[in-house]
Amino acid sequence: DPVTPDLSAIDGINPQDVTFEQARSGGVTCVCTGPGSSNVIGGTFCAIKTWGDRVDDMIVKEKVGMKIAFGENPKNCYKTKGVYSRMSIAAKLREYLTKAKIYDEKLREAGCTGGKQNIDWSKMPAFDPKLEALVPVIRGELPLKAHAHRADDIFTAIRIAKEFGLKLTLDHCTEGHLIVDEIAESGFPAIVGPSMAARSKK
Repeated sequence: DPVTPDLSAIDGINPQDVTFEQARSGGVTCVCTGPGSSNVIGGTFCAIKTWGDRVDDMIVKEKVGMKIAFGENPKNCYKTKGVYSRMSIAAKLREYLTKAKIYDEKLREAGCTGGKQNIDWSKMPAFDPKLEALVPVIRGELPLKAHAHRADDIFTAIRIAKEFGLKLTLDHCTEGHLIVDEIAESGFPAIVGPSMAARSKK
């Protein structure tokens, strides 16, 4: 499934993995981690400490961002499921953001806005776990974390975030040096790297 916003990183973390010990030995005590870059929408990232035997005890913040991906990864993984080009990736992302926006409007009409609620159950939309997971993104409570290497993918991420009025971080940003002024003008932060690594970028 190329669209899995309802996946949560904490359900896939193995604290006994050797990489936690390696991170600590390198001085890394806190990390942000989440679903990979195969999906157009991958799920939520979390912030955790690198010490512990149980992920529930390592959490700093359970949900810090919603992973989205552009470029070769989703294209290569989901060619048979309608994701076969950069245009189809953008179209799939817009489709689900639009559905989530409509879903959120229905929630608000029913009185479900967070905090103290007086819900009119007759107006509540049918529960949809994917759209439910995207509501914090639509409401500006959770940023999109955009996996984008090429300059054109970076521009697409910026364009879509502005269309929907969303928060966004530009992750990897490999060709960001080619479009520094445009990134600065966008106002969205860029997280550059990894520039050098011993392991594959998968």
